[in-house]
Amino acid sequence: MTSNSANPESTFAALHSDIIETHLLTRFDGASLASVASTSNLLHALCDKQSLWKDICDSTWKSVQHPLVQEAISNFPGGYRSFYSDSFPVLGANSRQGKNHGLVENQTVEIISAVDIHYGKNPVFSRVAVTNTDASSFPGSLFSVDLIDRKETVEIPLKCEGFEKMSELEDKLRLSWIVIDPTLKRAANVSSLRPVSVRPHGDKRAVEVTYAAILSGKCCDIDTTEFVECRIVAVFGCEEGNNMEVRELSLCLVDMVRSRLNGELSLRILQEAMENGERRKESGQGKEMYAKSLDFKRQRFVFWVFFASFLISLFWLA
Repeated sequence: MTSNSANPESTFAALHSDIIETHLLTRFDGASLASVASTSNLLHALCDKQSLWKDICDSTWKSVQHPLVQEAISNFPGGYRSFYSDSFPVLGANSRQGKNHGLVENQTVEIISAVDIHYGKNPVFSRVAVTNTDASSFPGSLFSVDLIDRKETVEIPLKCEGFEKMSELEDKLRLSWIVIDPTLKRAANVSSLRPVSVRPHGDKRAVEVTYAAILSGKCCDIDTTEFVECRIVAVFGCEEGNNMEVRELSLCLVDMVRSRLNGELSLRILQEAMENGERRKESGQGKEMYAKSLDFKRQRFVFWVFFASFLISLFWLA
């Protein structure tokens, strides 16, 4: 007698491909779908369907539904699957040695920012912005992407329950900031996803939430950019009992002596991160890595202050 395990009709592969694709694979998240794809040629072919990956991307990030983002993803080598592979994992500071891209070499004319905020599993904010990197003023100007205009506030469906509940923001408020280079056909999520800092802001009727990813800046060949902090700051208006408001939301890159980088260096570092940055599963260690980077910056700052004081003393003695 043949066992059930040896009966071809009892195997997973014996199911009709339409059943597998429609009733099973649509229930998987991206990580599970990628794992299943590696188990057999049949499942690899079924899991490579663009419709599956588009649905996963759309449900993970509302911003991906924006026409500009859709157009950029359509040119990726693997479409939505490539975009998900680039954008879902946490981006680490380690990177393989890649080409040192310049603005003229790859002719990048714009960077797209696709930003989403979730509270728990609920999306509360989504926005897409385009940064023109082809402008003559871009290379030398301080790099900053500001999603909220100074005169603008955006109400989000999240009640403010007082500052004693700030710990809940740290636990539940997730922010994804995906930078997309349509020319390179690459993307990267440059947020720590979880906040690294939550504190009162200004008149204490607002709360400042900071996210940070530590990137490699070795492609710039500058001592102070060995590691670079990709800093995202969100300021939420918080009147107890009312819905919270997004008042500020911006991204910039900061070197190891706490100086903001210009457009040329920032673009080069972001491109290096997109192409060669290490992607890994979210480990929840973003806050710890951020604290270590701050300590390292403090040490570097003290060194440069001491060195400058030493040079000044030599000048006066001379």
